[in-house]
Amino acid sequence: MMFEEREGRQGFIHSGKDVLVVVVGAILGFLAALTGIAMVVNRLACGAWATPRGVFDVLSFISSGDTGVFGTTPDGCSAPTWSVITAWSIIIGLILVAVIGGIIWYQVRVESDEYFVEELRKRRGIAKWWEVRRTLGKRKAKKMARTVRPTIPKKQITPEMGTVKFGISQGVTIYVSMEDSMILIGPPRSGKGVNVLVSAILDAPGPVITTSTRADNYSMTAPLRAKKGPVTLFDPQGLTGKATTLKWSPVTGCQRGQTANQRANSLISAAGLSEHSTNAEWKSPAVLIMQSLLHAAALEGLGVEAVMRWGNSAPEATEAVQILRKWEDRGQAEPGWATSLESDINEDPKMRGNKWFGVSNAVAGLSVSSVRDVINPRTKDEEFDIDEFIRESGTLYIMGTKSGGTSAGPFLIAMMDAITERAREIAAQRYKSRLDPPLMLVLDEIANITTAWDGLTTLMADGGGVGICPLAVFQSMAQVRNSWGSEAASALYDAATVKQQLGGASNTDDLRQLSDLSGERRVVRVSKSRQESGSSESDTIVDKPVLPVAELRRIPFGYAVLFYRNRRPMIVKISQYWDRKDADQIADASSLFANSIQSADSDRQWNEAVAWEGSTGEVVESSVVDEMEPDADDDTSAKSVRMF
Repeated sequence: MMFEEREGRQGFIHSGKDVLVVVVGAILGFLAALTGIAMVVNRLACGAWATPRGVFDVLSFISSGDTGVFGTTPDGCSAPTWSVITAWSIIIGLILVAVIGGIIWYQVRVESDEYFVEELRKRRGIAKWWEVRRTLGKRKAKKMARTVRPTIPKKQITPEMGTVKFGISQGVTIYVSMEDSMILIGPPRSGKGVNVLVSAILDAPGPVITTSTRADNYSMTAPLRAKKGPVTLFDPQGLTGKATTLKWSPVTGCQRGQTANQRANSLISAAGLSEHSTNAEWKSPAVLIMQSLLHAAALEGLGVEAVMRWGNSAPEATEAVQILRKWEDRGQAEPGWATSLESDINEDPKMRGNKWFGVSNAVAGLSVSSVRDVINPRTKDEEFDIDEFIRESGTLYIMGTKSGGTSAGPFLIAMMDAITERAREIAAQRYKSRLDPPLMLVLDEIANITTAWDGLTTLMADGGGVGICPLAVFQSMAQVRNSWGSEAASALYDAATVKQQLGGASNTDDLRQLSDLSGERRVVRVSKSRQESGSSESDTIVDKPVLPVAELRRIPFGYAVLFYRNRRPMIVKISQYWDRKDADQIADASSLFANSIQSADSDRQWNEAVAWEGSTGEVVESSVVDEMEPDADDDTSAKSVRMF
């Protein structure tokens, strides 16, 4: 798309005569100003006005020092010479200070972030206020919220019920529908957390899963989220210094072959054998082995210790074969899985090693007892209840890293897959087949938690349709390619309907892609030439990017470039958490968390702050009344909706 604008302005000076006129005019104006000052001084000194002969009296005064050249009063009075000189000196000094200060201010101003952003906003090709308002404004947000929250009566809907508030563009508050999938790119220390993530977690109307490698988001939001629903910390590696509040086992539910297959696929992919990895050909055999191990452990009522033992040693997995045969004879194990596993165990050692490589990688984190403990619930009470989490709009904080021997990345991803799959099942039973309120995924540092999460691409593409809203956060697209592979990274990025880029990025190839997405503007460049006979101008049409690479890199802290579907790019001032009404509560929560690491009393207060008294857990019937705007193909004016 082309946007035409003019580069440079035409002046009124075109020839040497024009220059002469300007210079002469400036001199006469200066002399007139000095004469006027002398008249004022005369008036103050003598109490009456004197009439000078003309502006050239200044020259006479300079040569003679006689203030009478500026005229005298009827009684012959004229101001002292020193008073005129002093007045001139003061006024000229002030003018010089003002001019020099103005020049310096202008130079600082034009190089400031504020001026840079202001110029971007005015530029052709950048979305203006009417486009922002029509696309992501409050009225549009309310309409989008009715789609995301179908069980809420139309008259009760507010924009915040089904949108994420990102900031302000062209004076318009921006609301992004939770039906959209979002990706946020920003290098380290670019303000992803303070500018976007804290608010996204706090404002989510329903359940939230948020990931991180640090405790920042948890410390600032957990006490506030505890007022909305149960808060759960899943921190196998102890990154927060707090104990995991509930446990989850990858073996849970694997009595079903389908669940065992899904869980195995999650674990193996997250361990580095995704479809786009260099060893992708070994993924399928590893999944077949892992699903058999999980299936056997679930049928026998064993925990992750057994899976770890079998996964680290193929001969040890003979026990799993025996278990599968026993349950197959009873008609409860998947037919053929025992035979397949036995065949892999008895394979040529080299071939068996290749097949077992992904399995051993997936269970590597279980070698550390602290990790193994939080992935091995001993009783039903300490096991994470996915249905309750969704029903009560809970918040799950998942902490972990993919580095080091204690990496629990594969199990964290398997847990998220289990939750999102269950969320899909629940959504299928809900009104209009979507979760209401929606499940928000705030995936901070997701690429540093696991090698790849194959399920994320699918969620980015279709999660919004069932009430799952992903917000994936990365440091750069290079980081995504390193974890997911080039093709999968492109698919992930393309699936995002909302793309936000923060400043400070340095990969010119990725920035050039955004520059290409922004389109071009047609600039009329004015060229001037001067000759003895005069000057002339010529216009040249030049195509320039709306957002060049260098300007994308320079986006200031607190701002972002937002690409929404097929709309023009928007320059957004992001809403920072310290501008929120609950900023004091956020600061208090962060302070309490920091103190709780050192003080037992503060630790007790923290535990009380993140505790949720809970509801009765009863099933609530919500009547969707006729104020609700029905779909065109839905002639039902009222429905009874089961709210889990």
